[in-house]
Amino acid sequence: MASLALVTGVGALAAMISNVIAGYLSDRTTSRWGRRRPWIVGGVFGGLTAGVGLAAASSVAGVALAWVGSQAAYGATLAALSAMLADQVPEAQRSRASGIFGALGFVGIVPALTLAALFPADLIVLAVAMPLVAAVIVPILCALLPDPPVGPAPSPRSDPGVPSRAGAGPQPTRRYFVFTWIQRAVMQLGYLLTWTFGLYFLISRFGLTAVGASRTSAVATLAAAAMNAVTALTIGYLVSKRGRYGGVIALSAIGIAIGFIIRAFAADLLGFWIAVVVASAAIGAYYSVDLALAMRTLPRGREGRYLGIFNIAKTAPQVIGPAIAPLILAAGGPDPINGAPDNYFLLQLVAAGIVLLSLLTLPFLRPVLRRPEDQ
Repeated sequence: MASLALVTGVGALAAMISNVIAGYLSDRTTSRWGRRRPWIVGGVFGGLTAGVGLAAASSVAGVALAWVGSQAAYGATLAALSAMLADQVPEAQRSRASGIFGALGFVGIVPALTLAALFPADLIVLAVAMPLVAAVIVPILCALLPDPPVGPAPSPRSDPGVPSRAGAGPQPTRRYFVFTWIQRAVMQLGYLLTWTFGLYFLISRFGLTAVGASRTSAVATLAAAAMNAVTALTIGYLVSKRGRYGGVIALSAIGIAIGFIIRAFAADLLGFWIAVVVASAAIGAYYSVDLALAMRTLPRGREGRYLGIFNIAKTAPQVIGPAIAPLILAAGGPDPINGAPDNYFLLQLVAAGIVLLSLLTLPFLRPVLRRPEDQ
């Protein structure tokens, strides 16, 4: 468990740094290949190289080093890809695009899990196969996508895309970005507290063997990915018509918290599966609007830098979550549901509470939760 927390934490830290640097530089890249394409393609090939290193690693330090390289490379790809989305998708279609973006992220888990099931002991296949596929497909797709030059940058104190309530011109909006970032980070922290040690939860709570827990976890991940994708696409399409995100965010947070509470009290696998369905549907709905909301707060010409910072809200909890989860598991005595030493009951309830705390940011985001009237 300690090794997992170490590798996950340092990898997330590398992704955070890479997101900001690559996003910042992609805003200023003027190569013949465009602004975003070099970072997207370069990150994919960097990830492939790190995958080869991961397959060859023979120690925890080697695994950690390869994982850091992988997360840094794919962090660069994600920052540039998110910025390309902001460059080219108009406001009225951003929720739909956010839903597609989120759904495909979940669908991408399926091939990796399939490989893990077919080749459980073949580390080379597991570490290299999907990066190799990406290295073939992504450059082709990038060649087909437009990558327009940078536009004029606005004043750093305002975002012309968000009008004031009185309609009298632009107002300062950096604080909207800050509250959007906080909302995303808090939500992600609550989610990761339960996800990081999900395999150990199955072993501790239900007495499964390592093999049995691995299989159950794989099936649960596939089911969750399917539910995530369906709800992300559906909600993204429906919300794009009205452009109002507040209700979706609030209901999603409540749904995620309910899923975690169900998991906290689950004494058998039936309760676990109910929790998977409820939480996964809510998470998919949330991902249908979170990126679209962030894009409403971006100043033109600085999309890469700001979205790189926004992506930290997703990766920073990967550092914090593994660090504090063991402390929560050890607090308050044994698990009251089954008497196991690790208190997963408390961990689930803490995660649910953190997710609900993210809703405290919504009153501060009210002006950007609705589509600007002039767009």
